[in-house]
Amino acid sequence: MSFGTSRSPSLGGGSPIISRPQIGRVGSFSTLCWIGEQGPTSIVDSNLNAHLQRHSSNDSVKSYENYGAADLEWRKTIRFQVVVWSIGAPDTISGRVQVKFRVTVFWNDRRPVEEHRESATGGVGTQFVMQGRQRAVERIISSEEATKTIDVPQVSILNVQNFEVIGPPEVTLLRPSSRLLRWTCLYRATLLQDDFRVDKFPHDEHEISLKLGILAQRQAGGKFDRSKWALSLATEADSQRSIRIPHGLLVDHVKVPGFSYDSDRGLTFELSPLSFGPKAFGTQEQDHCLEVKLKIRRDSGYYDKNIMPLLCSINIVAISVLCLDASNFFQRGLMMLNIAFVQMGMRMTLDSRLPSVGYQIKMQLILNRFFYSLMFMVLESSFLYTLHDRGVAISHIRIIDLTVAIILMLNTVYLSYLYYKDA
Repeated sequence: MSFGTSRSPSLGGGSPIISRPQIGRVGSFSTLCWIGEQGPTSIVDSNLNAHLQRHSSNDSVKSYENYGAADLEWRKTIRFQVVVWSIGAPDTISGRVQVKFRVTVFWNDRRPVEEHRESATGGVGTQFVMQGRQRAVERIISSEEATKTIDVPQVSILNVQNFEVIGPPEVTLLRPSSRLLRWTCLYRATLLQDDFRVDKFPHDEHEISLKLGILAQRQAGGKFDRSKWALSLATEADSQRSIRIPHGLLVDHVKVPGFSYDSDRGLTFELSPLSFGPKAFGTQEQDHCLEVKLKIRRDSGYYDKNIMPLLCSINIVAISVLCLDASNFFQRGLMMLNIAFVQMGMRMTLDSRLPSVGYQIKMQLILNRFFYSLMFMVLESSFLYTLHDRGVAISHIRIIDLTVAIILMLNTVYLSYLYYKDA
């Protein structure tokens, strides 16, 4: 098993390209078991690579491993790690979903090391306790109590309706030489999803999105000035190889009720510009947020294997009624209307299961077109009966019936294709 990064040759005189680390699967838990289970996922971090290349010089490109080193440029980053523990049933109508997740932030404290020396009174290790949302306090147990404080980036969940913190946040000094600090907190939150639409129901796909950012003290001259502190993703040097994907994953047992997701793809991470604040696009003053996304797809087996085959069968039976001559209009019309009532009963039952939205969804479109085809057959039978009464030869009427039957069969095939093409 090997860990590390590689560089691609420079193309056309430009900067070298940073490739993502080739990370093997960790077979057992390490001492940092606080991060949780290891879930199978594959991260597409091209946005991270592009973000890092924008801030790298043309002379040299530093690898991910250098985050924990003494280089000041790479120490001034706030690195995120997100582990998703559970996802509730998404409400695709109101755009709400409950998610339980752990957010971990790594950063290198830029203040001189001398300011953080432990008191001569002693103390075991270097542990801090959160005081509010943006300050951690170190408490030294001694005959004369003393405290030291460090500045903590204030994490904001940008698309949250409400949330609760499970247990107190923890702050730990991981590497005294480079002042590598870790802040971690477990949340249970109801997230707002503005782009949920069900117009392709029951084959609708959605992206559950979690947006994280650092909003406080990001102004010029602030403790975490956006022009000096860039947002990024955690590296192996931060996580100390405790999990397979250093910047986050979806644990194995996560299930989304009523939906499925691609376990090979898993979570995706993007660094996106904030839609508010200074509009200095293309410069270091433009702030970013981290978007963690999971693409989900509705489980449509109930409709694919039960409802749609039944609708097609009913429509084919109705088309077979055209075998009766147009002179038997009463029998033809009565049978077709009986079939229409059966379909209406199905429709009323299904309506209670369909999403109630202000636009037409695909399942409603399919149901409507099957019903319209039945009504068209009744009208066609009435028209042919009128022609028969006016003396049109029955052989000509049968040709019209055959043509209509072929068109309706093709329409049934088309509706089946329209439904199953997104399955």
